[in-house]
Amino acid sequence: MNSYRFGRFEVRPSQRVVLVDGAATSPGARAFDVLMALLHHRDRVVSKDELLDLAWPGLVVEENNLQAQVSALRKLLGPQAIVTIPGRGYRFALEPTDTTPLAAAASPPPAPAPGAHPNLTHLPLVLTPLIGRTLDVSNLDTLMGQHRLLTIVGAGGIGKSLLAQWLLHARRSAHQHGVAWVDLAGQTAPEFVASTVAGALGLQTGHGDPLKGLMEAVRPLQMLIAIDNAEHLLDEVARILQALHQAAPQLQVLVTSQAPLKLANEWVYRLDALALPEQSAPLDVARQYGAVALFAERAQAADRRFELTPQNLATVVEICRRLDGLPLAIELAAARVPLLGLVPLARSLNERLRLLNGGGRGAPARQKTLRAALEWSYGLLDATEQTVFRRLGVFVGSFSLELAQQVVADTASHSTLDAWAVVDVLGALVDRSLVIADGGDTPRYRLLDTPRSYALEQLSAAQEDPALHQRHALAMRQLFEQADSDFFSGQQRIDDWYKALAPDLANGREALAWAIQYDPQTAVAIAPGLAEALTSDRRRERRYVWQATALLATDQLPAGLQARWSSRAAYFWAYRQPALACRLARRAASLYRAQPGEKRNLYHALAALVYALTYGPTPNLEQRQEQREVLAEMWAMEDPAWPPIVRSYGLFASLTCNFVEGNFDAAIEQLLQKAALDALAGHSEALLRGEDIIAYMELAAGRVDASIARYLALQARLANTRHMATLLLVQLHLTGAWLAKGDTVQARALVQACWPQVLHFDAQVYAVDNLALLAALENRPHTAARLLGYADTVHAAHGKAREVNEARCAECAEHLARAALQDGSFDRLKTLGTGLRHDDIATLAFL
Repeated sequence: MNSYRFGRFEVRPSQRVVLVDGAATSPGARAFDVLMALLHHRDRVVSKDELLDLAWPGLVVEENNLQAQVSALRKLLGPQAIVTIPGRGYRFALEPTDTTPLAAAASPPPAPAPGAHPNLTHLPLVLTPLIGRTLDVSNLDTLMGQHRLLTIVGAGGIGKSLLAQWLLHARRSAHQHGVAWVDLAGQTAPEFVASTVAGALGLQTGHGDPLKGLMEAVRPLQMLIAIDNAEHLLDEVARILQALHQAAPQLQVLVTSQAPLKLANEWVYRLDALALPEQSAPLDVARQYGAVALFAERAQAADRRFELTPQNLATVVEICRRLDGLPLAIELAAARVPLLGLVPLARSLNERLRLLNGGGRGAPARQKTLRAALEWSYGLLDATEQTVFRRLGVFVGSFSLELAQQVVADTASHSTLDAWAVVDVLGALVDRSLVIADGGDTPRYRLLDTPRSYALEQLSAAQEDPALHQRHALAMRQLFEQADSDFFSGQQRIDDWYKALAPDLANGREALAWAIQYDPQTAVAIAPGLAEALTSDRRRERRYVWQATALLATDQLPAGLQARWSSRAAYFWAYRQPALACRLARRAASLYRAQPGEKRNLYHALAALVYALTYGPTPNLEQRQEQREVLAEMWAMEDPAWPPIVRSYGLFASLTCNFVEGNFDAAIEQLLQKAALDALAGHSEALLRGEDIIAYMELAAGRVDASIARYLALQARLANTRHMATLLLVQLHLTGAWLAKGDTVQARALVQACWPQVLHFDAQVYAVDNLALLAALENRPHTAARLLGYADTVHAAHGKAREVNEARCAECAEHLARAALQDGSFDRLKTLGTGLRHDDIATLAFL
C-alpha cells in the first residue's frame, strides 16, 4: 500500500484517508484530490489552473472552490502545510518523515505464474519510436503504481495510444497475469464492449450476462489492461470499469480517451502537446525538446539528406510552434519536406492555418489545429492520392494490402486507379504518416481515428459513400465466404485459421451491419464465416450474427447460400434451441441433396441434424427412426480422405447420440477418435473441450477414479490461466466425481469455493444436483429435499432435462433423503425448495 508520512500525519492514497496521530480522517473527496496533486508535485509550485484540472477533471469550476478545499486541508494539517505563492499557485511545505513511499520498498513483482499468458498483449509487434514523451512515461509509470484506474486524456492525434502502448510494454512483466491491449476503435455497439474486453484478454465469460461473466473471470487476476479509443463509448466503458473495480481488487486499468470517464476512482492524466523550445534556443538545447526532435526524425525518415542545423533551426521551431506541438500535425508537416522544402513548407503552413476558424464554435482550439493540419495535408495530395486516402476511410481498424486494392481500386478499364496504382499511393500515404503500417512479416495498414473521420467526411463530400461501403461489404463477403470454405478444407491448422481472421473481425462486423440494412444477401453470405471466426469465447456476438440474419435467409436467396447458412446456423443452435436447429438442418440437407457435388456439405448438415435430435425433447419412435436413418446416410457417404476437421463433426454428432442413449464405451471410443482428428486439424480449443467431455463420460461409465485423475490433471492445466469458464465447468464436474466416490470433504471444499463463480457465470445447472447429493451424504435430508426442489426449478428454466451424471446425482440424493425422512415430508420440502432464490443457496447448502 502506498503511504506518505509527515510527522503526525500519514496519507494513504489507496484508502483515500489521512491519519492524524493514527486516527483516520477524511478531508472530503475534492480536498483529497487537491492534496494528492500537491503531494505528487511537492518539489514545485502547482498553478491554480493545474490544480483545477487535476481535482475537477473535465469540469469548469469557480476558483473559490479550490480556495475552499485548500482551506479545509489547512484546518486538518495546519496552516503551514500548504504555502500560497501569489500569482503562481500553491506548494506543499511539510517535510516528509520518509521521502520514499512505502510502495518503493515493496518486494519486486512476481514472475508470471505457470500457465499465465503474459504475452497475450495484443500490442503491435514493432512499436513506433516514442519521441519527446520520456517524462510522460515516467509520470504514468509512477501513477500506475498508485492508482487502479488511470485515464490518458487528450485531443485526437496527440499520441495517447502510442504512449499507452509504450507504458504497457514497460510494465509487461510487472503483473502476475501480464498486460493486455483492448482497442475499441472498431467497436460501435455498447452491448458488445464487455465481450470485446473479454475476447482481447483471452477470457471466457460464460453464457449469461457478459459483464457478470467478465467480472468473475477477472476477479482473481493480477494484471494491467489498457482500453484504447474509449471516447465514443464512454458511458458503457465507465459502467464496466466501475463494476470491475469492485469485483477485481488486483486489476489495474489504463484508458485512452478524448474525455474523462468521470468515475470517482479515476485518476486523469491530461496529455499536453510536445514541448517547444524558445525561439532563441541553441541547437544542442532545442533538439532535446520533443516537438523539434520529432520533426527532425520524421523529416530525416522522409529524406535521408535532411539535417537539423543552426541555419534551419529557427524555421523548424517556427513550424512546430505553428502546429502547437501536436505530434500528428508535426508528422504530416515533416513528411512534406522532400516535396516542398523547409522554407516553402513554412510559408504554405502559414496559409493553411487560416482554416483554423473552420471548426465548430465550441470546438477546442487543438481540435481546430488538428483539423487544419489534416485539411492542409489533404490539400497537398494529388487527385489520385486524395481518392485513395478518403476511400480507405471505410475500413475499421486494420486492413491488408489485398483488401485495400479490392475496395479502393476502380474496375473500369480506362481508370488510372488500378490495383497497382493503389499499392504505389498506399506507400506514399504511409510515408506521409496518413496511414500507419503495423509491423509483421505481412504488414497491415490502418488510419488513425482522427484521419479516418476526416477521410469519411471527404468520402461523403465526394458522394462516394454508398458505393464504397458496398465495395467494402462485398470484399468482406468474399473474405468470409472463402474463410468458411477454408475452415473445412484441411489446408491450414484451425488455430492458424482463427489467428489469420482475427484482424478482420472489426471490418466483418462493420460490413455485416451495413449489409443487413442495404444488401440482405451479402449479410447472409458473411454470417457463417464471421460467426465461426468470433470463437466460442465471444458467444454473445456469435449469437447476434445468427439472430440478425435469421429473417434475411429466405427462400428468395440462391439455394447454395440458403443451404450453407442453414447448416452452419443449425449446428450453432443444436444445443441451445434444438427444435429450431432440426428445422434448419432438414432444410439444409434437402437443399444439398438437390445439388450435385455437395457431399461434404450434406455430411455437415446431417451431423447437425443428428446433434439437434439428440438434445431435443424426449424423442418419440418417429424421431428415433429419423436419427438412425440420418446417421446411416451420414456414415455411408463419409470419405476417409476428407480433412480431419470435417470427419470430426460427424464423430461428435454420433458420440453425443451414443452418450445420451447410455452407450458410454462406444461414446468414449469415438471421443478419443475425435481427439485424434482435432489434433491433426490443429484445433486446440476442441481438444481442451474434449478432455472435459472424456472425463465426464468416464464418470458416467462408472470409471470414477479415472475420471477424477483426468479432472485433476485438467484443473492443474487450467489453473492461473484466463480460461475461467472452462475451469469452473471442470471443477463442478470434479465435484460430482468426488461425490460419486463418497468423498464429501473434497466435494464440499471445491463446490463451496466455486459457488460465487457459479452465480456470476449463471452455471447453476451444473452445480445444483451436486449440492443436493452433498447434503444427503452429510445426513442433512431436509436440506437435500429443498435443494432438489431448487434444482428442478433451475433445470426447467434451462429448458432441458438433466444430463446423465446430474440425473444420477439427483436420483441418489432423492433416494437417501426419502429414506431418512420417514415422516413423509420429502415432497412437501421439495415443493418448498422450488421457491428458493439463487442468493439463498449458499446459506442453506454450506451450513
